[in-house]
Amino acid sequence: MSRPAGVLGIAMALGASVAWGGSDFVAGVATRRRSLLAVLVGSQACGLVVVVAVVAAGGQAPPPPGAVVLAGGAGLAELAGFAALYRGLAVGPMGVVAPLSALGGAVPLAVGLAAGDGLGTAAAGGVVLALAGVTLVSTDRARGDGETAAGLLLGGLAALGFGTFFTLTAAATDAGGATWAVGVNRAASLALLVVALGVVARRGGVERPMSRGDLPALVAIGALDAGANALFAFALTHGVRPVISVLGSLYPLTTVVLAQLVLRERLSVAQALGVLATLTGVALVVVPG
Repeated sequence: MSRPAGVLGIAMALGASVAWGGSDFVAGVATRRRSLLAVLVGSQACGLVVVVAVVAAGGQAPPPPGAVVLAGGAGLAELAGFAALYRGLAVGPMGVVAPLSALGGAVPLAVGLAAGDGLGTAAAGGVVLALAGVTLVSTDRARGDGETAAGLLLGGLAALGFGTFFTLTAAATDAGGATWAVGVNRAASLALLVVALGVVARRGGVERPMSRGDLPALVAIGALDAGANALFAFALTHGVRPVISVLGSLYPLTTVVLAQLVLRERLSVAQALGVLATLTGVALVVVPG
């Protein structure tokens, strides 16, 4: 089995999770006021500015075609995850949707197991605990208008998208370096968004478009997300891949805390226990077996 993740890798992965959680919270609030497509386009464009600066400062040679394909796929997977997560955060309780999306860490874990990585007792227990937490969250129907059910579905789709992003980013980092992996995945996602925006514009335009007053939120979302992507990509070069991926998926902790402090969200007892079990299970997965 590979060596345990180094302190630097752990610190960068946790830093990425905090930045992603903050970005998701701001995006969830923005999507309650504005169009999902407008928020995605604006924030991804702002993030691309940050990424271009990072790539330029890195001075690395362009990656091979295979790395570009992997990084582009990672960007599209992350975009799909963001679209599901932002919509879920807008229509459902953040304290329920965000923790479910953390299960994306199970995707690289499964890939690692398929590749021959061992799963220790603590990690196995963590997987079971996380699934139990999801069950608790899913069985509570405190809202009768379907918002919780919609949030659960979108949270699960976000988990699949982010898990795929974690896995492809690791492969792209191996093939072409961390800096270019971040740059290409952001460029790919923005390119797809621009095409989508053009299609929507032809059909009547974007409802609730962004205004100049929304620029600070877009910059915050884009900068935090781009910074998180960079931290995560470099963390992958300093530790065990499944461990780093699961650590990066702890971002809902930040989102849930901010929702409690800023929006005064309140969860039912069953949901609170489910959230706690899910996040605890995800954390246990990082314990070396």
